[in-house]
Amino acid sequence: MKNEYSCPICGKPTRTYMGNARKDRLCGIHADALKAGKICINNEGLFIDKQTGKILNMDYVEPHSTEKTEETAAGKCIACGKQTKSGFFFCRDCYHKYKDKRLLIEIRNCKDITILDDSYEGSYNCDDGHVVKSKSEMIIDNYLFEKGIPHAYEKTLPIDENANHDLHPDFFLPNFRNNGIDVYIEHWGYNENNIKYTESKKYKLAKYKEKGITLICTNEKDMSDPKTALKRKLEYYKNNIINFDD
Repeated sequence: MKNEYSCPICGKPTRTYMGNARKDRLCGIHADALKAGKICINNEGLFIDKQTGKILNMDYVEPHSTEKTEETAAGKCIACGKQTKSGFFFCRDCYHKYKDKRLLIEIRNCKDITILDDSYEGSYNCDDGHVVKSKSEMIIDNYLFEKGIPHAYEKTLPIDENANHDLHPDFFLPNFRNNGIDVYIEHWGYNENNIKYTESKKYKLAKYKEKGITLICTNEKDMSDPKTALKRKLEYYKNNIINFDD
């Protein structure tokens, strides 16, 4: 612990002359720096580095500032977590990546945010030329193409005379297995925390059930082993009902 004979800057012994300690208690090195004009003393008696303006006293505590510095005011990009400018939600890279797109975002707590689908507008090119809206849809489309299963992406499915009520299932498999029955696939890519998406899902399922549509459901868990999941679901589904994904 520093005493009255210690340098207030570094804690080393105070320089003495003829047995008398310096009144400012500086050690030899800092006494020479003061003499050379490299450090100075302000009105509060604190030692200042003249080049940087930094207060050098060992026991000096910076007072809490009410003004935000650029660093403390800066936020984090909600997509990648990199530092952003104050008031900005995205870093420069993510801004250009998501610019003019509609994003679905899951908020798990006050700090953790996950973009559930980073290409909602559709930018995944499939092997058969289809352009789909997510990586999972691309995997399903490529599987159907690989297996030679005729399919269409988001083909309109009218449910009444009002075109505004039309549904657009993710995939349409006409006359699947040549049994005269059309099969549809819906990939549910989001969880129940997304209110708007959940409401849309419930509405669609109710209409599919009402119309007796043969529907096969997939989810993100299936994408851990998509070929196995799709093979099983396309083999063991039942006609004219909703084949749920759980």
